[in-house]
Amino acid sequence: MKTRLLLLPFSLLAVSLAVGAAGIPAGGFAGTWMANFQKSKFPGPPPKVDMCIIDADGTVTVKETTSEGKEVTWHYTPVDGQPVSIVGRENTMVTVKKVNDHTIEHTWNIEGRAAKSKSVLSKDGKTTVFTMDGTGKDGKPFHEMVVYDKQ
Repeated sequence: MKTRLLLLPFSLLAVSLAVGAAGIPAGGFAGTWMANFQKSKFPGPPPKVDMCIIDADGTVTVKETTSEGKEVTWHYTPVDGQPVSIVGRENTMVTVKKVNDHTIEHTWNIEGRAAKSKSVLSKDGKTTVFTMDGTGKDGKPFHEMVVYDKQ
């Protein structure tokens, strides 16, 4: 579970889906996204709910219910190429780079540990795939792949 909470800021989530930066429209990433648990692969127990809301200005809000039933919410507004703090996640920062209209890259600093992730928007704009690789609190590498469906 500790690994899952650590990954929370990245689940596309993250998704993490971290989207366009401030001053750069979110484009097709804007909207409400729900994790498709049948198509996703988590390094630990999956959450009960994993929802990502991306505003037109690129602000990312993640709402999750952990596998134990704890509700967690965090958010950030990316600035292209600059690290920003994650509100609701202590000692966590993300740097977002918009590669093109369908690809966003993220570099994370989670309590001093680095991680990399990518969000890729499908051509039809109905699916986003978020992948992340990093090192957990236990020092072991992890890989996460979350498929999000647009609501």
